Amino acid sequence: MTRWIAYKIKPEEFLESEIVGNTLIIEGKRIHRVRVLGEVKRISETSILTFELEGDVTVKDFEKKGKDIKEKDLVDVIGKVGYFEGSPYISLELYKIRNENKEKWRELRDLEIEITRKYIEDEGEKIPEDYSEGYGEDLITEEILEDVYREGVDKKDIVLKVIKDRGSVEYEELLKIVKIDEYELDKILEELLEEGYIYEPKAGIYKAV
Repeated sequence: MTRWIAYKIKPEEFLESEIVGNTLIIEGKRIHRVRVLGEVKRISETSILTFELEGDVTVKDFEKKGKDIKEKDLVDVIGKVGYFEGSPYISLELYKIRNENKEKWRELRDLEIEITRKYIEDEGEKIPEDYSEGYGEDLITEEILEDVYREGVDKKDIVLKVIKDRGSVEYEELLKIVKIDEYELDKILEELLEEGYIYEPKAGIYKAV
């Protein structure tokens, strides 16, 4: 089952937007997962690890993945929208500490939000389709990928090969095939887009040029 797209939003948007069920309403559209960049203000640990980003955005780390996170770290967080006893929170899935060139990361995120905002789709309460159905036999099998990794081929080349061989691939399916974390995949996709090897005809879908 594919996961929902993690849309990039500003910390204040998370707090100011309405939450219906486990969806955040952004410009009238419901989304399930968000990606927020912010500085850590407070950290507490009980049965779960909790920290707050600037603007008082609460992040709950139920699996305690972020034990290396410290106050004043600039953290890029991916997680699901949650709501408990009148308070919204992000349920942590992945994170990346961005302490080098903090202002550069902030400027880049503002630009990303501006560019991608128009691609947000209303996810409603429906279950996302499993894009693995209907493909028949994969053009890139796990065995082939394992051989490629063993030969030391650059991961960027692997991502490009998958996109070329499939013709069109959805982000979550690509993530499942190449088996690298979202932050590394995002960096590779940004480079391929900038270099003109691929394009994004629709948010979260990639095609080779």
